[in-house]
Amino acid sequence: MLTILDVLQRTTAFFEAKQIENARLNAELLLVHGLGLSTRMDLYMEFDRLLQESELEKVRPLVKRRSIGEPIQYIEGKANFMGVNFMVDSRVLIPRPETEELVERIGVYFEDKSPQKILDLGTGSGVIALSLARMFPKAEIIATDISRDALTVAERNSEDQGLSEQISFIESDWFEGIDGNFDLIVSNPPYLSQEDVDQSHPEVRDHEPLDALVSSGANGEDCLLAIMSKAFPFLTKDAILAMETGIDQRKALEATATRLGYQDILHETDLSGRDRFFFARKA
Repeated sequence: MLTILDVLQRTTAFFEAKQIENARLNAELLLVHGLGLSTRMDLYMEFDRLLQESELEKVRPLVKRRSIGEPIQYIEGKANFMGVNFMVDSRVLIPRPETEELVERIGVYFEDKSPQKILDLGTGSGVIALSLARMFPKAEIIATDISRDALTVAERNSEDQGLSEQISFIESDWFEGIDGNFDLIVSNPPYLSQEDVDQSHPEVRDHEPLDALVSSGANGEDCLLAIMSKAFPFLTKDAILAMETGIDQRKALEATATRLGYQDILHETDLSGRDRFFFARKA
């Protein structure tokens, strides 16, 4: 029989041979998940415990999935975003730290006054909408996605977090079927070109939903431009359009925003120094 430590060491070596990044951490997380433990500390405290064959049978398929590059978040069925665990699977993108930055910057902008109505376009797992619901508990929020599968995940997260009453989920292609005006329209839409995705990490390219990643346009900017063009009549006076963007899109976005009449156009960089966040105000 094998102890937990034996299995951990063998799994770590296997992942290293498969060139899985952070092999030891991945092995620990999978064992915690597969054995039904709460934390990695629980794992450490039981290093000498002998594992039953029934327990090994639960762990083996998880190790196999990770060895072929399936993201750890999909295997665990969760991803942390701004300190909260969200249910995720292959129907939605795995939330990134850059999107946390976007939400944090929105919080700073509305520090002195809360938006009353918010529209989140392309909500995916719902991380932006739900995070803004906690940030602005009196705001009315509509979250849309063209994918019914993604909305199912977002709705599950809203129920799990007790925020279903504050957020309405609508299956929509951007503004299709949307009525009313909003103080904040926010989106993390597809903004990568097909070339970008082809050159991305296999975990992204082979496992995450491509329709949530890829946009047309020379640099993948078409979804961003479409949102910007259609958003203007849905914004209240002094309302903000906030979007997460990709690299090499700044000139096209700023030129279009200027032509459409947006004011206070701002493109900010993320922590790595790359252009990542677009903000504009409707005067």
